[in-house]
Amino acid sequence: MSLFLKKKLANAAMGVWEISETVEELWKTVNLTEQELKYYSYLRTDTRRQHWLSYRLILPHLIRPGELTGIEYDEYGKPHLNNGIKHISVTHSGKFSALIASTSKNVGIDIEQMSPKIFKVAHKFLNDCELRIVFSSHAMEGLFVIWAAKEALFKLHGRRDLQFREHIRIFPFEFEGQGTIKGEITGSEETKTYDVHYQTLENYILVYSVDS
Repeated sequence: MSLFLKKKLANAAMGVWEISETVEELWKTVNLTEQELKYYSYLRTDTRRQHWLSYRLILPHLIRPGELTGIEYDEYGKPHLNNGIKHISVTHSGKFSALIASTSKNVGIDIEQMSPKIFKVAHKFLNDCELRIVFSSHAMEGLFVIWAAKEALFKLHGRRDLQFREHIRIFPFEFEGQGTIKGEITGSEETKTYDVHYQTLENYILVYSVDS
């Protein structure tokens, strides 16, 4: 049971939990609202339950005592809190779960466990511009940054009318283990550019973005 990573950002806070607990151990550590209990009842696998319960263990590390409340979901399935910290985003992969929260900005976060399998599916999420990005080294890691960055921006946007190839673009970059890259969302009303931050955690890529 441990908070693997915690970061204070300009307009947000982010935490990563390393999951070593069983579902039963996690269940004993959290107090769920009625809505959360209902949501939890729909989770069918122990892995999914572990990931979901571990999000709740991150929250006390990111918000002030007395402000802790339940996680709710809007009509698009985007999670939020009703305690003043309205904007959150969650993610999980393998042994890690992560959560980012902000009182004033839309946020998005994603973590991915890396595998060479990404080379077989890259054409499904890369657009023509991204297909021309050439990494001098660490091509697998670079592809995972692009994939996770698009996931994070999709969550930040909070709607389901975005397609990864058509509406989200990641600008060329060189993978350096950690850093900040640029991403762009083209919506029905405007095109907006975002700073997207990434870093490696063991064999995982963690990516997050906070709206400007």
